Amino acid sequence: MEGSKLATILLDLRSLDCGVIDTSTLIYLDRLGLLPLAARTFSLHLIPQVAAEYGAMPEETVLIPAPGPGATDEVLCQAAHRLRQPVLSEDRRVLRLAHALHLPFYNTLMIVLALCVQGGLPATAFPIYRQRLRSFARYGPHIFATGDRLFDLLIGQKYAER
Repeated sequence: MEGSKLATILLDLRSLDCGVIDTSTLIYLDRLGLLPLAARTFSLHLIPQVAAEYGAMPEETVLIPAPGPGATDEVLCQAAHRLRQPVLSEDRRVLRLAHALHLPFYNTLMIVLALCVQGGLPATAFPIYRQRLRSFARYGPHIFATGDRLFDLLIGQKYAER
């Protein structure tokens, strides 16, 4: 991925403020202990199917009505499309549906980076959470490589600000 594309992603993460979240990302954020921080930082919207799958409504999340019947993956993307919000998911099928609808989408690794970019977490925390994700997340090497390149760019920008 070229540098200008990475810089654009970093800018997008800087302005990330909401999203329609999938069960997989709720679980990943919870396993990292970051769900409360993410819910305070971003407006996390859940459709009823996701709340039911997760088994709870996490504090400071927002329940939104399902835009219609259908499979959870499709309804989640329809809700995000209707609200013009990004999709937050780990599920490859959900991310493909989001891409087909021209919706931005982010996984937990990118949410951790967004928290670092926006100051919710110190940038030095990223490698720790990245390593914890490596122990259970089903990401391919290219996902971690993209996260690492974004982190390097973030650190370079922070260094240049000094």
